[in-house]
Amino acid sequence: MYKKIAVVLLLAALLFSLSSCSFENKREGDNSFTVLSSSENKDLEQMLMEFAEKNKINLKFEYTGSLNIPSMIKSSQKDYDAVWSSNSIWNASISSSVLKNSKSISVNPVIFAVKESRYKNLGFSKDTVVNDLVQAVEKGNLKFLMPSVTQTNSGASAYIGFLNCLAGNPPVLTEEDLNSEALQESLKTLFKGVVRNSGSDEYLIDIFNEGGYDALVNYESSLIELNNQLIKSNKEPLRFIYPSDGVSVSDSPFAYIDNNNEKKLEIFNKLQSFLLSSDTQQKLESMGRRTTYGGLVSNDEVFKESYGIDKNAYLSPIKYPASSVIKNALNLYQDLFRKPSVVVFCLDYSGSMFGEGNEQLVAAMEKILDHKLASEDMIQFSKMDKIFVIPFSSELKWVDSAISGIDTANLISRIKDTEAHGKTNIYAPVEHAIEILKDFDADVYTKSIVLMTDGESAGNFRKGTSYDIPVFSIMFGEANPKQLDEISRLTKGKTFDGRIGLINAFKEIRGYN
Repeated sequence: MYKKIAVVLLLAALLFSLSSCSFENKREGDNSFTVLSSSENKDLEQMLMEFAEKNKINLKFEYTGSLNIPSMIKSSQKDYDAVWSSNSIWNASISSSVLKNSKSISVNPVIFAVKESRYKNLGFSKDTVVNDLVQAVEKGNLKFLMPSVTQTNSGASAYIGFLNCLAGNPPVLTEEDLNSEALQESLKTLFKGVVRNSGSDEYLIDIFNEGGYDALVNYESSLIELNNQLIKSNKEPLRFIYPSDGVSVSDSPFAYIDNNNEKKLEIFNKLQSFLLSSDTQQKLESMGRRTTYGGLVSNDEVFKESYGIDKNAYLSPIKYPASSVIKNALNLYQDLFRKPSVVVFCLDYSGSMFGEGNEQLVAAMEKILDHKLASEDMIQFSKMDKIFVIPFSSELKWVDSAISGIDTANLISRIKDTEAHGKTNIYAPVEHAIEILKDFDADVYTKSIVLMTDGESAGNFRKGTSYDIPVFSIMFGEANPKQLDEISRLTKGKTFDGRIGLINAFKEIRGYN
């Protein structure tokens, strides 16, 4: 009997060993390849997917903001095989033993663009410097749209460029430079000109296209596409400004994530070689992405002189500072430089939110309103910000505020103590929020409403309701997306899906206010 048991165990061990070998061989022969990419590369995905299909590579993309890439790799390195961020500065904090073989795929300056009539009236030229923009804002002659400094590469890159130029172009920006009172006052003045922030470059373009704005900051490639659309629609085109004292340039690095897999490295080399091939580089140029820092741009039909582009001139890229200086600069922006915001949170406390839904809502609000917790993700409010909270069901439960964005303990306590019950009416709290925000000067504050709901709502807006303040809605549970999308359309806001992760949805919204 013991011999039979021994034979059975031996056979089981042998089968397990064979199946393990089979699994290992399958894994080693797996042609799957996952690229963690910044969202700016979405328009290039199809080109790479076609190449991958021809070469029998199972290529997958996962998109995020460039500023999130380092933390995602540190927490889930083995989930990714390559990283394609917008700018090498965000890869600097990743160990060289993890990130290897990084090469720039294209070059995309982050620049200012102003309607042609405003460009001429303000006396801008090829010799315009960043301080000229500051003076135009100070005189009340320039207002612009700006990508989020703490949530987007374009916003952060532009901001670092402003810092560098206004500090007098030091060899490299330092902590001491950031402490300059003159520099800080110039930055505060410049950002007073921001009329809308955006956590998405594409959304910023859409908002500008809808009209009512004179200038914006964005990638050169995006602005070329926008200008083409404006001209096609018989709208006034933009004139591009490349500050002569320095331009922020994103270098689009494509790098290998080393998980000790030779097969993955082989695939990576194929993909990188394809991206750097002359045919692909020529195609990138046709899409408005430079392949050098200047002097060799040959596509006259894309890089038009009438847009303010000098394709024969070399860009004067700023030198990016150390990671620690960048991090400190971003926190200074969030706490000191940016235009103060006044935000009204309309929070669903209907009966359907009772239990887990309410617990997630409370946790998300605590994360955002607690200055220390929010600072971990650079989404904190500053002492100059104003915050209002309106919990609602079929009626408003209460309205409370914090006159300082860092004095929120009472708000957090009330949010935790409020019970969820009743039906849902999302329109009443939004209308009340609009009335609250009418008392705040748009030249002083960035105004917005955050609406969170988990169900279909009764009611509608009253006749005569104003729609000049953006409403950013978070869809949760059984919320009706059509209702929220209609509110977003009316207010030039945006709808976010909080069902995947409510805290992440709230964090994303902070890029817009």
